[in-house]
Amino acid sequence: MRTQPMPRIIVLSVVLCVGIVIMALCAPLAAQTVKMATLSPEGSPWDTILKKMGNRWEQETDGRVKLSLYPGGVAGDEPDIIRKMKIGQYQASALSVAGLADIHKDFTVFEIPLFYDDFNEMRTVLEGLTPRLDRVLDEKGFKLLGWGYVGWVYFFVTEPVAKVSDMQALKILTLAGDETLVQWWRRNGFNPVALATTDILTGLKTGMVDAVTMPPLYAMQMQFYKSAPYMADVPLAPMMGAMLISKRSWNRMREEDRKVVLAAAKEAEQKIFDQIPKLDETAIKLMQGQGMTVLEINSSAHSAEWLEAAERFANDMRGTIVPVDVFDEAKAIRAKHRGAGE
Repeated sequence: MRTQPMPRIIVLSVVLCVGIVIMALCAPLAAQTVKMATLSPEGSPWDTILKKMGNRWEQETDGRVKLSLYPGGVAGDEPDIIRKMKIGQYQASALSVAGLADIHKDFTVFEIPLFYDDFNEMRTVLEGLTPRLDRVLDEKGFKLLGWGYVGWVYFFVTEPVAKVSDMQALKILTLAGDETLVQWWRRNGFNPVALATTDILTGLKTGMVDAVTMPPLYAMQMQFYKSAPYMADVPLAPMMGAMLISKRSWNRMREEDRKVVLAAAKEAEQKIFDQIPKLDETAIKLMQGQGMTVLEINSSAHSAEWLEAAERFANDMRGTIVPVDVFDEAKAIRAKHRGAGE
């Protein structure tokens, strides 16, 4: 018995479907626009560096990966940015250590007061901890592109202070959302007031807060020093940061495009580390020229009191604010660095 030939229309349909599948498999991935949110002010050094990074992404991937920046907090405070990344509204971010600590508490190791002697020591500890921090970010659904740096943090206050007790009498800003840190300040005799980053200037102008901790360059960029015109010269801690992309977005990229994205991010990281410390020094001089006063506590009779308080606070942070294992690991890396320098 002869089988009937398959109708021509069915044959053509099958061929067409197979062709479409083959074309889809062979076709390049569609262009991908990565929306990156950050609190960095538009036109600031960080914003400029990130834009150059994005230009390199687009040029070296032949337009397959583009960067669209949302600076100046237009996407909300850092907890908002993280939440919006998780739901896919934004694919990337440049966060400060405060935002990173919302993702994982290991990043609080960069909030310990007077723990690092200088910028090089901080970088040594950062490099030693990078495998660990890269892993915890990966577990939370983020890919680390590169580190950032906002500057060394100082107290900016609305009135002169000299002693630790002077600072304890002021209303000190803490970032909203971290009740553990609020309680830590209170336990150590301070008066914390929790506000969102986007509400700092309003808080200073209305008297809700009297003291904020931030790097000089950021204070100048955001004009905070005009409402808090005194800067205590005690360098508290480095404000680290990082450039992140969601693993969902990262996994959509071609392998060769990922290499471009990482290389450009590493170049941006190096530019930040090279430029920001110098710009911090310049910012202090510029703000002094516009009426800001630097309170010389380091060379005063009260300097030892501040150091003792910082050591006490650091020990109290171990296991309460900073996880014990990362605290001890950072301390071991620091000790090795200091030993090598002797």
